[in-house]
Amino acid sequence: MTDAQPAAESGCTRDLLALAFAIALPTLVTLVYFEWLEDFSAQFQQVAFAIGKIIQFGFPLAWVWLWYRKRLRTFSPFARDTRPNADEKINRHWASQHANGIGVAFGLLVVTAMFGIYLFLIKGTELGDGLSILVQEKVIDMGLVSYWKYISLGVFYALCHSFLEEYYWRWFVFDLLKKFVRPVFAMIISGLGFMAHHVVLLGTFFNWSVMTYLFSICIAIGGVFWAWQYEKTDRLMAPWLSHMIVDAGIFSLGFLIVHSILV
Repeated sequence: MTDAQPAAESGCTRDLLALAFAIALPTLVTLVYFEWLEDFSAQFQQVAFAIGKIIQFGFPLAWVWLWYRKRLRTFSPFARDTRPNADEKINRHWASQHANGIGVAFGLLVVTAMFGIYLFLIKGTELGDGLSILVQEKVIDMGLVSYWKYISLGVFYALCHSFLEEYYWRWFVFDLLKKFVRPVFAMIISGLGFMAHHVVLLGTFFNWSVMTYLFSICIAIGGVFWAWQYEKTDRLMAPWLSHMIVDAGIFSLGFLIVHSILV
């Protein structure tokens, strides 16, 4: 065994532990501020939320800086060769020209489906009434009962948080997974990881009905799609645009539910 082999094995173990932590952390953070701190004050919940998000989104940067800083490029720091050949450059450039439009179309399709399902299938039903009550209670618990606070949070999620999630799940988790499995399996695993913390949110709002699991599967599909876009273009722009539209749609739909309690 050469000296390089133990170092390589150590690096693999280290990266696997980082993956396990990165995939599990968002679910833990969501459980803490969304479930376990439910009876605490809005200020305490907001502080816990901020701390959890700082740890979550700071971890990939810290990890890459500690172990992969010499390989940082526009491309993945985890790739064995960060310099694509001429054919790969041409393919990625061609894909980038079309990926943004595809991403926007996907985002608009998801938002249209969300509004259609809510307005024509859920609103006015027992499930819809329960959803409205739970969403309004959560907005009150988090201290978002003014228009400017709710809209500000929606803008932040659509513009900033969507990018941070793409950087976290695609640039870090998906790219690091590709060190160990084929890209298609990395897409599926990262998509399921992306889904996991959303299950907690959906379960809370849909009272763990069948809708919780149906929408969770849809979120996993979205995560796989955005990972596929990132793999094809090696850029976060297309999945970010798509993710941005979906998050803007979620907060717009939420506004229909909570506008009556906003001041």
